[in-house]
Amino acid sequence: MTKANSYETICGIINSMKELYPSLRNEPDERVFTALCVKSVFYKNPSLLFTELKIEDFLVDSVKDGGVDALLTDPNSETSNLMICQSKFYQTITCDAVRDAVAKMILFYKSMQRGEYESVNLKVQRTFLSLNAEVGEESKVCFVFFTSAPKSGIREDRIQKLLREHGLDPAHYEIQLYFSDDVVDEIKESESRRPSVESGKIVVDKANNVLEYGDGAIIVNVSAFSIKELYAQHSTNLLSRNLRYFIKKRDIDASINDTIRNSPESFWYKNNGLTIICDDFWVSGKEVKLQNFSIVNGGQTTTLLHKSKDINREHDFYLPCKIICTQGETEDDKNEFSLEIAKATNSQKAIKQNDLKANAPEQVRFGNELRGEGIFYQTKRGEEIPKRYREEYLNTDLVEVGKLCLAGIFQLPGKSRSNPSMLYSEKYYNPIFIENQTKVSRIVKELLYVDYYYRKCFVSKFDKDNADSPYAAELIPLAHNARTICIAFVAFAARWVKNNITKEDLKIFFEKVDLEKAYDEYYYDIFKKVDGIGNLFPSKVFDNKDNLEEVLYKLFDMIIKSGRRYYRAKKESDSSLNESNFLKVDRNYYLILNFDWDSLSSNIKAIFERLN
Repeated sequence: MTKANSYETICGIINSMKELYPSLRNEPDERVFTALCVKSVFYKNPSLLFTELKIEDFLVDSVKDGGVDALLTDPNSETSNLMICQSKFYQTITCDAVRDAVAKMILFYKSMQRGEYESVNLKVQRTFLSLNAEVGEESKVCFVFFTSAPKSGIREDRIQKLLREHGLDPAHYEIQLYFSDDVVDEIKESESRRPSVESGKIVVDKANNVLEYGDGAIIVNVSAFSIKELYAQHSTNLLSRNLRYFIKKRDIDASINDTIRNSPESFWYKNNGLTIICDDFWVSGKEVKLQNFSIVNGGQTTTLLHKSKDINREHDFYLPCKIICTQGETEDDKNEFSLEIAKATNSQKAIKQNDLKANAPEQVRFGNELRGEGIFYQTKRGEEIPKRYREEYLNTDLVEVGKLCLAGIFQLPGKSRSNPSMLYSEKYYNPIFIENQTKVSRIVKELLYVDYYYRKCFVSKFDKDNADSPYAAELIPLAHNARTICIAFVAFAARWVKNNITKEDLKIFFEKVDLEKAYDEYYYDIFKKVDGIGNLFPSKVFDNKDNLEEVLYKLFDMIIKSGRRYYRAKKESDSSLNESNFLKVDRNYYLILNFDWDSLSSNIKAIFERLN
């Protein structure tokens, strides 16, 4: 693909998008270009459904849009990264135009953080509020610029300086730039998935040049071109047992590409090489034949070798490669062995904690428990969701289960948003995924629907119902920030009604609410126990979801309005307080319950009596 025809390629794919998505057929090309870029960059993974409803959700470009064309949470991120996007469907563009576009996104973000919602239209306001509510301590805010114009010598470093100029810490903020060639590369990235590659071969530097380790492992010098060929044949299937698929990281990618282009002879010294796990292998001259295999370390290198235009049959080089036969009698044993090899050998790029758990035996077993409840559980990012589980409340993954359980079981709605990685400590991980799998799987099934109803139905209905309220200016932003508090409160209410949270527990809860270490010393032991909980709700209510949703609406409405009353009292003494930072603090949730429990408790009883 040359720079000259990248624009033409994009134009052709825009026309295809219009055919594929009827809602885009009458839209201008620049709007469809935005949808195409979001789809190509954030929804390459086939397990992520890209629907017309999602397009409607993230496209916000219109009058008074604040210079933003799309707003979304990165669906590939476990930390709820906020993506603020603008696109320019141009054939040429200047560096100043790119700088101005990125600066405008930054100014939009800062004005929203100051609460200047009136500067943009209603859709932008409410979309931003809902997405920003999920941004936590571990999240990034990314300003993403797409253009169909070529880069043409534009210096990216001039644009990256905007973060410092606007006082934004690069540890928490990022600028991503996609020019025409980048967009085309993203479009062409194939993301098909299979458990492993059945058979294949690689080429080594010299006949029978292998270093053996026992009967089931060797080290060879593998041809870069033969890896490029394997990827061309099998795409990301080649990485099926890796801890993750290709994740763009510009500094590392640039270093690898520079070595390929300018000093391929030094690649062997600079690169950690590849590790391949297989059921069996045979060395035959300059070929190593592989059976049921996967690259478990070196996915980044593999993908960049495939993408490189500098590697072909005439221009080849070698890199180190371990080949290891899987060990173990059972599938659990083999999965554990593969996982340990993958964990031990990955060091070039930081591995996320959920990646490390992807193939763990308890995750496989937890997935089976959830399947028994009618829920599909992705133990690994990239695993395709079967069609019958495509409804959002019928499929989930480790990260989502962790967030739901931190909020619903452990009653940590703030940490669920701002610091979800605490899930991976034994204190929280074991009670969910090891000690109480059967009970937790039933609770997770219900929390998935509670979460789904909040996101898809409740917020928009609450906005309409309270648009004319004298407290709308506080109620609506609070509602958009209250997802995890609503989940926590529904679970708290149900557990109290079922006596899983007892009168004695409540007494301790309210007596200790002002203590700095109340959670660790008292609350954790109260909330972690799930004994006696068959279901949060009577199972029959799921046969009539209208009735269930009526109940959920009342519970959500109740906690938000109690929260507003307490928030108003707190804001009188702290003018810097806003709805987002107020609801990110777990202690504020406990104080809301303490502040209004008499009213809350009587209403909870009345609601649950109607269910029985």
